[in-house]
Amino acid sequence: MKGYRVPFFHALDERLTAAGVELEVVYGRPWATEVLRGDNVDLPPPLGRRVDSRMLGGKLLWIPVPRPLLHADGIVVEHANKNLINYPLALAQSLGIRRVAYWGHGRDRQGDAASRGERFKRRSLHWADWWFAYTEGAADYVGGQGFDSRRITAVGNAVDTRELREQVGAVTSDEKAQRLQALGLDAAAPLLVYCGSLYANKRLDLMLPALLAARERLPSLQFVAIGGGPLADEMRAFAAAHAWARYVGPKFGRDKAALLASSWAWLNPGLVGLGILDAFSAGLPLITTDLPIHSPEIEYLEPGRNGLVVEPTVTALAAALVALLEDPQRLALLRQGAQASAERHSIDTMADNFSRGVLQWLK
Repeated sequence: MKGYRVPFFHALDERLTAAGVELEVVYGRPWATEVLRGDNVDLPPPLGRRVDSRMLGGKLLWIPVPRPLLHADGIVVEHANKNLINYPLALAQSLGIRRVAYWGHGRDRQGDAASRGERFKRRSLHWADWWFAYTEGAADYVGGQGFDSRRITAVGNAVDTRELREQVGAVTSDEKAQRLQALGLDAAAPLLVYCGSLYANKRLDLMLPALLAARERLPSLQFVAIGGGPLADEMRAFAAAHAWARYVGPKFGRDKAALLASSWAWLNPGLVGLGILDAFSAGLPLITTDLPIHSPEIEYLEPGRNGLVVEPTVTALAAALVALLEDPQRLALLRQGAQASAERHSIDTMADNFSRGVLQWLK
């Protein structure tokens, strides 16, 4: 159970309860690589029910579902090859014993479309009678594979942007200065931030050299990284070797908001997912690269309005960073666009869409 999902499930529960529908969220324990990310929480009962899930061989996930829940009028599961529970549910769905809906992307954007796994996903996406697609683009993909578009709900995947916006807005100028001073950074100098999990697809191999190249052209540049993951040691070593860079590990609440409020722009040259909404909530334009591995939420990025997309090279990325940070007027316009985007892509909109889809599905 990711911390960023808790506000959504509470909002969805409120809407479904008002419509006479009971919601129960079954979730498992995090496996080893998920533990490293440091963002797992519990969803208290009766809304949440934690079970003793198991990752088998590092590739297959078994989530035991208590028998009473199998009598639910509808069961929503993630569409993923690794989820073993999907197969008996698919059989039950085909026999008319249970109503099953999928929630997801429809495909692995980080995978090979010609691979056996992706070919299987294109077949299995039909093993449900409703789809909750992350975004409009994901809904188009599922519909393009022949699934009835009338039985697809585009959810508008989001995080609680309102809470983070309020937290960032409450950070005073004095607090910003104090936070940066405590880190040994200059409150008047440009500051880039990375916030999120640290693993291979985040492309530290592109990010860190680009920062070094940008720093040569803009000696006042500073950088702070927030988050945990398998590559935390690499980020920690980079920060230790450069006096203008800091690695602070996972941060949440006011601590995270204060660092974001002190930053000028959000740098993530690798895979972009829901973190884009954290960036927008903090009024930070997102700077990324044109890679095929981005999650569906990359659809929220409008180049030139709320962020930038550049070629995935060190040279292009460094040049874009320097050009933006040296152009206060352009930076201000992108920050305004980011704030407007955060208001459009909200947890309330997501809960409205999802609950409406549930009611249509159950009817």
